[in-house]
Amino acid sequence: MHIKNLIVALCLLLSGCLTNDPGQVTVVDKSFNISNPELSTQNKNETKVIASDNNTSSWVKPVKAKILKDFSVKDKHLGLTFDTQVGQDVYAVRAGTVVYSGDKLKSLGKMIIIKHAYGFYSTYTQNQEYYVREGGHVEKGELIAKTGKKPFYFEMKKYSDAINPLKYLYE
Repeated sequence: MHIKNLIVALCLLLSGCLTNDPGQVTVVDKSFNISNPELSTQNKNETKVIASDNNTSSWVKPVKAKILKDFSVKDKHLGLTFDTQVGQDVYAVRAGTVVYSGDKLKSLGKMIIIKHAYGFYSTYTQNQEYYVREGGHVEKGELIAKTGKKPFYFEMKKYSDAINPLKYLYE
């Protein structure tokens, strides 16, 4: 009798795993569920500047400039260095949540890190000013910063692994 009750309990527990539509899986990323209106990236009276890009890719280029140095694991250059001028616009490559916006690492200037869907992160360094705050949401192509005196540097990661941005930005 005790084993029969155990089997019934196990069947009831496992029945919650069944769905009416077994072919569908929904993944919801709730790692940054920000509801505090004070953390918004923009004032309600301001309009967001979005880069006009005819490219239908889900990614846009962070700056409009020539690449000085490509991604290279061998050379330990895990991003792209761009030939930028002071004050150029910097855009979010994809929609996401700002997880860092500051200048604690002085050698990198003012830096922004954005968390995107599916474990992607983008890092924007050597900025003279930035327009986003930690916890704020940004849209693809949104103006997030202005470049500084040093060449702009950009990195992408998939979770904690560095990836070549050229694979996504220049399809």
